[in-house]
Amino acid sequence: MPSNKSRDTLSRQWELLKLLPIKGSGATASSLQRRLAEMGFPTTKRTVERDLVDLSSVFPLRINDKSKPYGFSWSPPTSLQLPGVSVYEALTLQLVQEMLRPLMPTAMLTALQPHFEQANKKLKALARISPVADWPSKVASVPAHLPLMPPQIDAASLALVQQALLEEKAFRCRYYSAHRDLVSTLTLSPLGLVQRGSVTYLIATAPPHADVRQFALHRISNPELLDIPSEPSNGFDLREYATSGAMQFGDNVGRTITLEAWVNTGLLGLLRETPLSEDMQTMSDEDGGRIRATVTDSWELEWWLLSHTGSIAVTAPETLRQRLLQRLRRGLELYDE
Repeated sequence: MPSNKSRDTLSRQWELLKLLPIKGSGATASSLQRRLAEMGFPTTKRTVERDLVDLSSVFPLRINDKSKPYGFSWSPPTSLQLPGVSVYEALTLQLVQEMLRPLMPTAMLTALQPHFEQANKKLKALARISPVADWPSKVASVPAHLPLMPPQIDAASLALVQQALLEEKAFRCRYYSAHRDLVSTLTLSPLGLVQRGSVTYLIATAPPHADVRQFALHRISNPELLDIPSEPSNGFDLREYATSGAMQFGDNVGRTITLEAWVNTGLLGLLRETPLSEDMQTMSDEDGGRIRATVTDSWELEWWLLSHTGSIAVTAPETLRQRLLQRLRRGLELYDE
């Protein structure tokens, strides 16, 4: 079996080959040394130069010696493709694979699975010699809200919805409406998928209605692909829709209001670090301060305001203030029972 030193050298040289450009004046030994160090392979400029000389006896490499420092690249034309993934590619694949699962068609995920496996295998093998390979164990992501378990999505239903979206075809399904506790049979024309926290939503129209609606993917069952095209939604742009505030939910989706409120000192400090909007203004007083910000009028805004009960009091707009008072009174009634 090869020694640890031999394996380390082989891994470094393999990454070095992937760093070489296929056109232009080439990369200098110093720049290649820096790139290798960033990838977790610290070495010297002289070692890189020796590696390149050794590799040039096996691979079609070119040395541009017209001026100093020399540049190193692949000799054109070259059709050589090195198998495998780089350390950075492996890191990226490992970090995003779980997030991609509900958003990518099953066929694409199946095609990517060997790359996921190769990335995980490579990072595991390099963990001892490359600090960069151990990066996934040093980072984590947690929600800023109460973490809820993600709902279970039927794999077959997900695959059919993704197929309908790709082929721009309508499909028939059964859909459970939670707030009405009702199951309906719908024909949907899919427009896109949006991941919101732990829940994936299908954005679609439900003919004969032309308005764009949101359907929780885990509530879709028994989908049946129809041999009819999706009804187009003129001018619909998924990215614009996702950033418009539509995914915050509410009766006034997309409408903005000027929120004015008193907040205590603690919350005022937090909001100065993470403002509610780009135009948010603050003014301090003895017990806290006042804020003014342009925000989307949504259920999410109400949930956030109610979550800070005791630290914030809305003064405007009056309609929002009254909605909050009603919910607070209903909450107190539940505790009084």
